[in-house]
Amino acid sequence: MIRRPPRSTHCISSAASDVYKRQVDKIVLKSNSGEPMKRESDLIDVWFDSGSTHSFVLEERDDLFWPASLYLEGTDQHRGWFHSSLLESCGTRGRAPYDAVLTHGFVLDQQGRKMSKSLGNITAPQKVINEFGADILRLWVVGSDYYDDLRIGKEILIRHSDHYRRLRNTLRYLLGALNDFSENERINFTEMPELEQWVLHRVYELSEKILENTEKFNLHDIYIDIHNFCTIDLSAFYFDIRKDTLYCENLSSTERKSCRTVMDILFQSLTTWLAPIICFTAEEAWQSWIGDPENSVHLRSYDPIPSNWANRDIAARWDVIRRVRQVVMGALENARNDGKIGASLQAAGVHQHVEGVVVEVRERLRRREEQQERDRREEEQRHEDNEDAADCERAARAA
Repeated sequence: MIRRPPRSTHCISSAASDVYKRQVDKIVLKSNSGEPMKRESDLIDVWFDSGSTHSFVLEERDDLFWPASLYLEGTDQHRGWFHSSLLESCGTRGRAPYDAVLTHGFVLDQQGRKMSKSLGNITAPQKVINEFGADILRLWVVGSDYYDDLRIGKEILIRHSDHYRRLRNTLRYLLGALNDFSENERINFTEMPELEQWVLHRVYELSEKILENTEKFNLHDIYIDIHNFCTIDLSAFYFDIRKDTLYCENLSSTERKSCRTVMDILFQSLTTWLAPIICFTAEEAWQSWIGDPENSVHLRSYDPIPSNWANRDIAARWDVIRRVRQVVMGALENARNDGKIGASLQAAGVHQHVEGVVVEVRERLRRREEQQERDRREEEQRHEDNEDAADCERAARAA
């Protein structure tokens, strides 16, 4: 038996509704011209209204287009805005009002707790901007895995500030190294030393990954790839090797010109890649080099990378060299700790052991490649066996 609510409850609810309506009716809103505005009461349903926004926002404005490239909201909108928009648009236009949907988790504090005033754990965006800067907040966004809930707090922001300084210092170093660079210095790719060709191979690889991840909205992977490229490939390796070339080689030497040519390519590529992420820093660095406010980095697109920069043979050789260098640098560090040497240039006889290290590293790489090939063949055999078993099962059922 269904019980009705007490009549007193209904009376109280009705009276509260009437009081609310009378109070709302007393409110008079005025437009910019001072004319009273009429309160609209022709509402069908709030979700239907929100699901119709694509029509009166995108189709009625000349600076926009229908369908939208992307709908962006939290995971709760799968049952809300995304759903109502899909239903309304499919019913009236035969397709979704968007080409893609991107959902993200909710922002929590650094302990993973929901933010609330009672806990005092709210991190306000304006407070972050005032203390760390807008680019740090943007870097936190791309540095977080938005597929899950996002955590934010002072310790997390300090960590992203350290990452930001590494990116900024890379741009500063390139600006200093490119002082007075002109097109007369530019060297063709085929005339460059192999080290410079390896760097451009890495630029090609990174560009391909960034383009792919941009299409998939994998912002976190873009951030990680650029950060690792700046810190590991450039600062800790290429810049360290070529500093003597920059400071000591003749200004007209091919090595120095090649190095500066590559650094110009690196600067233009990095500022373009970083522009959507740390937009203020990228523009500041770009204007320091270009000096033309009308020529903004944000008006640039990703530069097309020549396919002839890709060279797997050079990549494999320099992979071996970097492994050897890592072993040698470790030996030098041990020698410094033991007091046998001061600076690295004081080391003698290290080259006598390098050939043996090269042979050892190459042997390890060969064994690893052979193991990968065996694993691949075994996987293919398992796949074929599974297909044969499935065929036999289907044949048995048919019989």
